[in-house]
Amino acid sequence: MVPGDSSTALGALDAGIPQLVLPDGSDRFITAAAVHQRGAGLSATAEEITPALLHRLLTDDTMTRAAREVSTEIAAMPSPTTMAKHLTT
Repeated sequence: MVPGDSSTALGALDAGIPQLVLPDGSDRFITAAAVHQRGAGLSATAEEITPALLHRLLTDDTMTRAAREVSTEIAAMPSPTTMAKHLTT
C-alpha cells in the first residue's frame, strides 16, 4: 500500500509491483487514478480495504503484468543525467 504521493507510486511502479494507492488529498487522487487506469494497481480508501481487495491485489495476473510493463517502460526512459545533458547542450 502506498499513500498516493507520486514519488512513492513511481518507486513501486519502477519495481514492477502492483500497488494499492490510498489517496487522501492534493494530487494523490490523480496518482491513484493513473495507477488504476493503467491497470497497475488499485485505489481505495481505508474503509474500502477488504480481504477480497487485498487478495485481488496479490493474485491478479493482469495487474502484475501491467505493473511489470510500466517498470519496463520506466527502465527504457533516459536518466535524469542524460536529459540534463540534452537540455544544457
